[in-house]
Amino acid sequence: MPAPTPKAIFLSYARDDAAAARRIAGALRGAGLDVWFDESELIGGDAWDQKIRTKIAECALFIPLLSANTQARLEGYFRLEWRLAEQRSHLMAKGKRFLVPVCIDATREHGAQVPDAFLEVQWTRLPAGETPPPFVELVQRLLAGEASRLSTPAMPGELSPERGAAKPGVPAAAWIGAVAVVGIGVGAIYWATRKSETPAAVAAAPIESASAPARPSIAPPPAAPLSEVRQLVADARALYEPWDLATPKDFMLAEQLLKKAVELAPTDGEAWAAYAILSCGQIGLNFDRSAERRPLARTQAEYAIKFAPESPLARFARAFSLRLDPSTRDEAIRLLREETVRQPTNRHVLRVLANCLNDAGQPDQALVYLDRAAALPGRDPIIQYNRGIRLLAVSRFDEAEAAFDEALAIAPNYMLANWAKLHFLLDVRGDLARARAQLLKVPAAFFLDERGAITGYTVALYMRDAPKCLEYLRRVKSDLGVVGPKAMLTAMAHRLAGNEEAARTDYQAGLKMVDDKLAAEPNNSDLFLHRANILASLGDRTAVEPMLREIRQRIDSGDVRLTDSHLAGLHAKLHRREEAIALLVADFGKPSKTYRSRIWIRYHPDLDPLRGDPRFEALLKVSETKK
Repeated sequence: MPAPTPKAIFLSYARDDAAAARRIAGALRGAGLDVWFDESELIGGDAWDQKIRTKIAECALFIPLLSANTQARLEGYFRLEWRLAEQRSHLMAKGKRFLVPVCIDATREHGAQVPDAFLEVQWTRLPAGETPPPFVELVQRLLAGEASRLSTPAMPGELSPERGAAKPGVPAAAWIGAVAVVGIGVGAIYWATRKSETPAAVAAAPIESASAPARPSIAPPPAAPLSEVRQLVADARALYEPWDLATPKDFMLAEQLLKKAVELAPTDGEAWAAYAILSCGQIGLNFDRSAERRPLARTQAEYAIKFAPESPLARFARAFSLRLDPSTRDEAIRLLREETVRQPTNRHVLRVLANCLNDAGQPDQALVYLDRAAALPGRDPIIQYNRGIRLLAVSRFDEAEAAFDEALAIAPNYMLANWAKLHFLLDVRGDLARARAQLLKVPAAFFLDERGAITGYTVALYMRDAPKCLEYLRRVKSDLGVVGPKAMLTAMAHRLAGNEEAARTDYQAGLKMVDDKLAAEPNNSDLFLHRANILASLGDRTAVEPMLREIRQRIDSGDVRLTDSHLAGLHAKLHRREEAIALLVADFGKPSKTYRSRIWIRYHPDLDPLRGDPRFEALLKVSETKK
């Protein structure tokens, strides 16, 4: 084989897929590319092993072939190659494209036996290894380094697990903490009423890329070449304007382009406007909620108006930056209403105005503008997702579910819509069977985020599937998240499996973590509840007693993080049936709690000591009549 070159491609495949690999290698070599692929080297030996390791360490692109054959083979040398490539990718800067997974048959992302890093980038489908010219061109662009600045165009049939991935750093709902600890689904889906700040840019020709589930392509340059600054702005907007369907990496790359744009042209109002809108998006999508980002967005918007006062983009940037501050929300609503008159068909303006009105306590008005946006030509999954959230807030449940379904029909990989539909089925419908079936439909990337993994864990917990619980928890990276210590969750799974020794060990580990955190945050109600739950799970009544009194006091003083059902769960763990049922009857009977608590009261293991009691069974029947 020829000596390695800096632009070489490593093609990794299972032996049964050699024919497909040969086709792909032939197409790439036909374009003059250097492909490390040689069937004559499919032999063992230390020298060969070292050669492969060296090639993976030196190649420019790593293309693993994914198939039913790789799924079936849980062991094989190609798996070592995959692991080595994944390890190398961890050393690379964000935005550098190294892994290019190619699926050569109908193998799905969900349940794919591949390294996590393969699920964080786009897959391409090349059935049987047939390699069309667009794929060869894509590889050429990647080798040329264009992807370090521009988003990668989607191939026909390309899968997009990264697009729309669940956002890191987005705080989970109070529901998740309650479900994972005591199991109450308090306000699960309402997490999204704050999350759906989906900003939009206003342009003379509206960009509709957010309406498609696939990764957006950068449009070819017009006949008259754009200036460098205009091209930077256009490239940046193409990266971040899919909004909910964009990734933190997209926003990061877009910000680099806009920094360069304003450095090259510090008086370009359009560049400042695009930058301000990006900053607003960073805040709204929870990619960056640092103390610095909010005033930065305001300043950028002020520059935009100063240098381009008549620009629709600048006017929108100003309104959007004002929307982020409750003290200037009314002014933002006024400006956004003006923009809807000037641009009645711009769904981005309509969507942001709707979110602003919802925050101002006008959900019905918000729905008016979302319905107007939904009626525009072209199907927009983000509009439908937002409609679903707003419809849910006003208890129009059937319409909300239809909106979530429409969003997923347009963009199956839309992570927020997948999350919303799952929790709708759990919290609103209380339908565990449908939730479990829905979980099988979500893209594999859904579980790369902690919220997705915890959702899977919750369904598995209710199904009493301990191995599945532990499988989902292995995806959870943080030791102490919003849902509580990971060790507390694994302990629940071990106890469910009958492994009491492992359960107690993990409970003790979780207790230490909570105690360490409480020392710094003694008034944190979530941590306080975690501690009480762990002690109750360990059967330490002496330690739990004063905590029960403290929780009662906090509830009576108006602590919205704690409820009578939290107390009921603690009493149930301590096998205090009378106290637990009395608290459940009091709390579950409240209209605002009924549908959200149904799934917990019906399935959570913590309430097993109450099952069989006629009063508890009557409560279950009441819950079933209110679906």
